[in-house]
Amino acid sequence: MFAGEIKQLWRYPVKGLRGESLRSAAVDADGMAGDRVLGVFEPGTGKAVWGGSHPKMMGWEAAWPAQCGCADAVSGSPVLYEPGGAAWSADEAGLPARLAETIDAGKGAEIRRTAGAGDRMLVIFEASVRRLGEELGREIAAARFRPNVIVEADLEPYAETALAPGTPIRLGEHEFTLLMPCERCVLPSWDPSGSNERDMELHKHVIKELGNHFGVYVGIGESARVAVGDPVAG
Repeated sequence: MFAGEIKQLWRYPVKGLRGESLRSAAVDADGMAGDRVLGVFEPGTGKAVWGGSHPKMMGWEAAWPAQCGCADAVSGSPVLYEPGGAAWSADEAGLPARLAETIDAGKGAEIRRTAGAGDRMLVIFEASVRRLGEELGREIAAARFRPNVIVEADLEPYAETALAPGTPIRLGEHEFTLLMPCERCVLPSWDPSGSNERDMELHKHVIKELGNHFGVYVGIGESARVAVGDPVAG
């Protein structure tokens, strides 16, 4: 048993790009509204252009423009911001060429709809982030793991990945189900700012010491809303 609260919420409108911080978010059986609904692909193919092969992608940000004062709204098209700060609508004609140029995508880039986040949200625990930093002897940015929910709770570091699938986890007023631990790819080893620098020691440590798991996926079968400051219990 554990208890805590939601400290941060994050959404990534374009898979592989940096995302946006939220105060609250709508969630349903498809995951967090507006999360990873667009992706970057090689033109005319189904092959994804992703941060593991093009880490400069993380120099770009994506966010949904505020609608009617609702920071978590997802109507219209998201806005993409290139490293220099210039803003592009996701459907703007010149965006694909500019994106490809800045991320070194030699075959070009095409922004298309995806299947979304795959009916799940990624939750990480601050205690585990702190312990990882202690083990490596330096601060580790939670952003490396691209979480949707960052939780502070009275759970031992890394204990969340040992919880059984199907375990109920309450976020705010709604009961979510733990689906599985998150098996990590190479992406957390790349600097989340898009600087094109890689931390191989971090990657090796997660594989060797943590069984290549960090964070857990949760899902829910109904409509819900979560917010920063909501209580967490499991």
